[in-house]
Amino acid sequence: MNRTALIITPYFPPVAASGAKRPLHLVRNLPAFGWRPIILASPSEDGPGDVDLAAAIPPDTVVSRGYWSGLREKREPAAAPASGQAAPSKPKAPPGRLARLTKSNRWKYLTPFDRFLADTPHGVREALRLIDEHRPSLIHVIADPWSVFTAGDALRTLTGLPLVVDLRDPWSCHEGKMALRPAVSQAVLRAYERRIFQRSAAVVLNTEAARDCYAEAYAGVVPAERFHFVRNAFDEGLFDRAPDLPPEPVFTVMYFGTFRLFVEPEGLLRAFKRFVDDHAVAPGTARLRFVGGLRPEDHARIAEMGLTPFVDAVKSVPFRKSVGLLRQADVLSLVIQPDCTLQIPGKLYDYLGARRFILALSANTEVNALLERTGAGAGIPWGDEAAAAAVLGRLYARKRQSGRVELGADVDLEPFSARSQARAMATIYEGALRAGT
Repeated sequence: MNRTALIITPYFPPVAASGAKRPLHLVRNLPAFGWRPIILASPSEDGPGDVDLAAAIPPDTVVSRGYWSGLREKREPAAAPASGQAAPSKPKAPPGRLARLTKSNRWKYLTPFDRFLADTPHGVREALRLIDEHRPSLIHVIADPWSVFTAGDALRTLTGLPLVVDLRDPWSCHEGKMALRPAVSQAVLRAYERRIFQRSAAVVLNTEAARDCYAEAYAGVVPAERFHFVRNAFDEGLFDRAPDLPPEPVFTVMYFGTFRLFVEPEGLLRAFKRFVDDHAVAPGTARLRFVGGLRPEDHARIAEMGLTPFVDAVKSVPFRKSVGLLRQADVLSLVIQPDCTLQIPGKLYDYLGARRFILALSANTEVNALLERTGAGAGIPWGDEAAAAAVLGRLYARKRQSGRVELGADVDLEPFSARSQARAMATIYEGALRAGT
């Protein structure tokens, strides 16, 4: 008989934020390892969200949208479309007042918490109702949003259940983001993080480097064995079957996603420019494609570098269709700047699932080692545009000669599957139960 885990995650489909995919993977795969997940989540603030992802939630999953105070504007999830029908198109409604005030970067780092803090009392009450009804063996909170820790902390006190805290990104160990916070915010954040770690049965990070950073930062305060890592993953069952299309004649380097603070295109643009110059690449034979669009400042930089004839930007596609789009590329690119050495972009795992050559311009040695170990691509140390251009040049020549850039079929991707992710999390749950007895 499966034991039950209460997973508290404000982000959950149809919410389309990247943080919604980790709990979705878990609800789809944990039952195979003896755990029944129930979900406490927030309603969508941004319209119907991704109805395809919502349709991928197993139908017997208990999902409450009760992590909500009413201060943020609620959007009811749309029903999944019938088979063969397109989802109805609706204009995107403006966010609620609290969301408008707190979503901008201007306010984001002033407080250690976020706009979901107002939802904590309501979330705790709904969690207690779920606990009374379903009798879970433990509580698992997934952050960010970081304020979900306050709910986990309160529930640990009220129920005595073991608490597993899961950080999709580092909090105090992210030096770049910490530098943007006022000193008082930094102090509160560190104090609260220490408290929640000391009261937890397990602390989960999503990279080895983040786990090691936290174990060192809390040496003598929190036992090192309390820290674990469970990487993000890909779930082939979430994607439409990609059609078998002939390779496009143009050598295509693709970047999937949008740019923002701590994720900027400069390194990729400089590497592609060096490739074009070093290998006398003519427009029409190679392109750099951005899926998800570009900002005006990105277009200006592209024009300044003389890359406009080589660059195109296309709109993003529904998540279920994204692997098909990724497979149209010869090379899938990652950009990991020096202030993100503890993080691995979630798109890496979808790139792996697409089975296309991955070129990472990366200050993250863990990513670089992972690509080398699997044979899935090349991790180029950050700032070495010449090395990146040389790799692109070799792949470009291969494309011109044979018409395609193949990735070896022997690349073992099972360690990066959602099933492996759930197996690792179930093992942590078992340890948390033993620690709580």
